[in-house]
Amino acid sequence: MIYLEKGKSSTIVLTLSEKAQLYSPNYLFVFKSRSTNEVIKFIKLVGSDESPNEDRFNTFTIATNTYFANSLKGEWSYSVYEQASTSNLDTNKTTSLIEEGQMILSDSNVFSFSSYNNQANTFIVRNI
Repeated sequence: MIYLEKGKSSTIVLTLSEKAQLYSPNYLFVFKSRSTNEVIKFIKLVGSDESPNEDRFNTFTIATNTYFANSLKGEWSYSVYEQASTSNLDTNKTTSLIEEGQMILSDSNVFSFSSYNNQANTFIVRNI
C-alpha cells in the first residue's frame, strides 16, 4: 500500500522491474479515487528511479502537490504500466500492466491532541 500526504513529497518503493518486459521502461502511473472516480495519470521516466538496486525494487519520489493538490483525501487504487514512450498517457498504448494496488491520500493537517497546562485538577463528581 502506498501512503501519500498532501503538501509533502513522498518516496514510494515498488517492485516493477521484476515484471517488466522492456529493457529500460518508462512507467505510466494511473491513480483512481474510490469515492469520486477522479483519474490522475503521470509518467515516471526510467532515469527518475532512485533505487540503488533497480533489479530488485524501484524507488520514486512523488510530489503530491503536483498531482493531487485539488484531489479529495481517501482511498485510491493505482496501476503502473510499462512503456517505451516518454509522453503517452493512454493505457491501451502501453506494453503491459505490471503492478496494481491501493493508495491512501491524506490531508497535510494531521490531527494532533491539544495539551492544557496550569489547569485545576479538582473535579466535582456530584454537587449535593
